[in-house]
Amino acid sequence: MTKQYKNILHKTLARALSLARPHASVTTMEFTTWIFKHLPKHLLGAAWLDEAGNLHIDARTQDHHRTLFTAHVDTVHRVPGPNKIRKTATKWYADGAALGADDGVGCALLMHMMHAGVPAYYIFTQGEECGGIGAKHIADQHKDLLAQFDRAVAFDRKGTDSVISHQGYGRCCSDAFAQGLADALNATNDNLMYSPDDTGVYTDTAEFTDIIPECTNISCGYYFEHTDKEELDMVHFDQLAAAIVLIDWDTCPTERDPKVIEYKDESYDMYMGKWNTMSTMWDTKDERIKGFGFNYQEEELYEALLDAEVGFKTPLVTLMAESIYPEDSKMAKKFINKDRLTPEAVRAAIDMLGQADPDAILAELFDVAYAQ
Repeated sequence: MTKQYKNILHKTLARALSLARPHASVTTMEFTTWIFKHLPKHLLGAAWLDEAGNLHIDARTQDHHRTLFTAHVDTVHRVPGPNKIRKTATKWYADGAALGADDGVGCALLMHMMHAGVPAYYIFTQGEECGGIGAKHIADQHKDLLAQFDRAVAFDRKGTDSVISHQGYGRCCSDAFAQGLADALNATNDNLMYSPDDTGVYTDTAEFTDIIPECTNISCGYYFEHTDKEELDMVHFDQLAAAIVLIDWDTCPTERDPKVIEYKDESYDMYMGKWNTMSTMWDTKDERIKGFGFNYQEEELYEALLDAEVGFKTPLVTLMAESIYPEDSKMAKKFINKDRLTPEAVRAAIDMLGQADPDAILAELFDVAYAQ
């Protein structure tokens, strides 16, 4: 990686992490403006804002460039303003609040790619942490634009090894695409160990799956997002940055038919009736959360518990494993029997929210579901 490209990479990252940027705040607007002012000069005329405030940059040079990259400019902070961070040679840490690597790293990587001359279409979205506000606008109002792409890639995933193939309970990209992209990334550096991962939850690219064949999210080195323990593995971050400018993105496999809906769990349909009966509760979820005064960790647990209550237990199991044994959550999952997470156990956990620490609730659920 040349010094020029590394400068914009780290400059953008430092700028992003130094600001708390709740959706629709002054600092979010300032950061979006900062990105525009620091675009490569030849791309200034190719940049525009849509009605939702998403910043678009068309850096394609030929018709066959059919890749869309996204990152979101908002963070989970509740109050805008300066954000303190701590740095070592290998890690950057949160200091009293969320670090904001979710998704400051994505913003930095997109800026890095544009300055390195990677031909593609780039969007810096608004309001991802509030339910994908900007991405939903694009999916609703700019379908013709989305139809120009074969793949949509977000850099908004924790960890260091995931190429997401499913978000929520639906497939977002083909196994061939996920494996092909993982192989391409790994080929650039022996230390990279990417592989397909079907445990994705949500990011902006989930809104595009009805139009774009291959939609994914890539791990970019942060952990404990949405908490004051958030940290960023700078070694991995730099290795990923070097890798993504070497890949020929337009040669990635394109196999998924966006018109075909494929659920990860074959039992999904069985639960749809019950899920639909809860639609009113979900429609008012944000109001309920505000009324309870939940923080972001409590909100994440609350949503996972509601999923589990109607039979979708994977998000809750993931939270349990990451809380109990963050060093090896995959191993911890092996000791969790989903069948023991009964509706009664889940409802008891919901009742504890706001009265007990989320980690304590997850520990109690782990004791209930522990399988030797």
